[in-house]
Amino acid sequence: MSNKHEYRSVFAPYISAFMKIKSAVVSKTADYGHTLKQWDDAMILNKRSELYVTKEMVCEWEKSLYPTSDVTSYHKHSQLIQFLKYLCRLGIECYVPRLPKRPSSTYTPYVYTHDEIIRIFAAIDEAELSRPTPKSCLMCMPCLFRLLYASGMRISEALSIRNEDVDLSNNFIILRKTKNNKERIIPMNERLKEVLMQYIKYRDLVPVEGISNPDRYLFVSGLGKPFSTNTPYTFFKRILEKCGIHHRGKNEGPRVHDLRHTFAVHTLHRMSSEDVDLYAGLPILSVMLGHASVKETEWYLRLTREFYPEIIEKMSATTGGVFPELDKNNMYHGKGN
Repeated sequence: MSNKHEYRSVFAPYISAFMKIKSAVVSKTADYGHTLKQWDDAMILNKRSELYVTKEMVCEWEKSLYPTSDVTSYHKHSQLIQFLKYLCRLGIECYVPRLPKRPSSTYTPYVYTHDEIIRIFAAIDEAELSRPTPKSCLMCMPCLFRLLYASGMRISEALSIRNEDVDLSNNFIILRKTKNNKERIIPMNERLKEVLMQYIKYRDLVPVEGISNPDRYLFVSGLGKPFSTNTPYTFFKRILEKCGIHHRGKNEGPRVHDLRHTFAVHTLHRMSSEDVDLYAGLPILSVMLGHASVKETEWYLRLTREFYPEIIEKMSATTGGVFPELDKNNMYHGKGN
């Protein structure tokens, strides 16, 4: 765990212990650390020296949050509540507030058309450096973005893949660092396998010692080092501009994560075109996406309905009433998985 915060209130040792436990089960703890630092600062500011938590103390912390968005406030309350419940289990008297109602997502997923996907990959393949630099990650991009579209994995999951996680003999990739902290296996078809093999072949020509070692990252820069999600985000934005796929405004996309949504919708469309029973195929898609339950994946049926209404028409004769009608404003509630 990397926690840059220094806690100084009476709750400091408990926050540190909680963060240590959290880091053992959650891959990303930075948000927890920041939220509890705000709690720690609020307790110092209001001269709280007793080891208990009252409603008034929670209100003092809430005041320190503003201004903040409803979504951010929701997540911070969730994180604080987890900490307060931890204190309760230790026998410390605590007021535990109710979790606010989860705000509806303002983001409408963007599903790329098949034509846009073709144009995007063509633009990625033609991309060139404005000036040579060993730090460039350009060699990764054709393979990385094809992997995202072909598998539906998250960008953070793709960048966490190590060489030892790729089994070219048996055509699968193991994802170890996932959103739900559960490993999953991603199968590869022959086309994706060829793309990976070509990338690895040229990457291994980079004069960096140990670049192909099992414990090294799959996607690296010309210096053999892994890179953050900001690099593909910035690159993809330029690619979209080159393709004439315009940004629709704040919280409107399109974005890298929409390749995941596109994978799901295109997969359902392909299943339907091949007369695959979508209810039989949905659990498979759910596993591919790393969802905790098939119920999360059912949301994509509703999303697919907007882009390929004929799919729902084909299903309606035998599945009428299975999926209730939703208000369009609530259709994307809480999604972005």
